[in-house]
Amino acid sequence: MKQYLIAALWILSLCSVQAQEDSTLVLQRHKNPYYQPKQLIAPAVLITVGTLGLVDKSPVDLVAQKAFKDMNPNGNTTSVDEYLQYVPSVVEPFLGFIPGVKSKHPFWDRVIASATAHALMAAITNTVKYTVREKRPDSDARNSFFSGHTATAFTGAELTRIEYGWGYGAVAYAAATSVAFLRVYNKRHWAGDVIAGAGAGILCANAGYWMLPVWKRWFGKKNAPEIRLLEEESKPSTHPIIVAVPFYDNDYHAAGIACNIVF
Repeated sequence: MKQYLIAALWILSLCSVQAQEDSTLVLQRHKNPYYQPKQLIAPAVLITVGTLGLVDKSPVDLVAQKAFKDMNPNGNTTSVDEYLQYVPSVVEPFLGFIPGVKSKHPFWDRVIASATAHALMAAITNTVKYTVREKRPDSDARNSFFSGHTATAFTGAELTRIEYGWGYGAVAYAAATSVAFLRVYNKRHWAGDVIAGAGAGILCANAGYWMLPVWKRWFGKKNAPEIRLLEEESKPSTHPIIVAVPFYDNDYHAAGIACNIVF
């Protein structure tokens, strides 16, 4: 039996980091200025819906099967998604240099948050792909769930939204949504693959910013505002941290949610 629950818990360990005085960070609103519980809502919904696509004859699976049958019946393909996936991520750190474009953080903070987000995204994507081993719609390759192209595009889109707001974020999200559509259109992925990939990308983008205070603490930037806030707040939180990730067991066709609660 595939140990999918273990993989889900491993993902949780990346997303739920408990802080201590020396190096780690509690993901709580009053402890970390970048973390808010509402940031988990969209990723949780998207990943949950996408995971349902792995369940035979679930609503998501039926939609995916219909899309595969009815969308692009002539089998036309395009390589636009191969390049478009990187556009939001490449543009985002440098967008703040354009006159009149205001960023929330200096250039190197943007670079560090982006690098962290993409490193997490790559690690999670490859772990899930080769644990779930979902068959691709166009070949016998078993690395369909979830879509790495979509996760990459949505990581960049969410980073853009966080840094520059919804004005520029909407353009980045339009590009990311186009990538997700083209992955299904090209019959490279099922609908559930791209939905879950979008959720993973959004989650990792936020995690990139959650980790900024950690890197600044490690590299000695004690005067950073977020580090001062962390040091001023010494009382333990009275609010629990709850993070949930859906899982699916292919052998037994069982689905559920792995939940991590830190009190």
